Amino acid sequence: MLIEVVSAGPGCSVCQKALSLVKQAAAGFSQIEIRELHVVDEFERLQELNIFSAGAILINGKAEFGALPKLPELRERVYAWLDDEENR
Repeated sequence: MLIEVVSAGPGCSVCQKALSLVKQAAAGFSQIEIRELHVVDEFERLQELNIFSAGAILINGKAEFGALPKLPELRERVYAWLDDEENR
């Protein structure tokens, strides 16, 4: 599973909080890879996905959160994706 966090750079507090939440939700799952998507580098892809805010979170290439979620909500979505992958 790949979780991507849209980032405007290291000075973005929302981006860093989103990255921290993703790391907490992914803790203990070796099959989860976490990657930062820098807005400037991935502008065209993000535009195609209709993502226009830093801190957005994608799971397996799908926009799951356009804004910063609460940790329980993020964990629930991550667990649902993991469950779905196991049942394939």
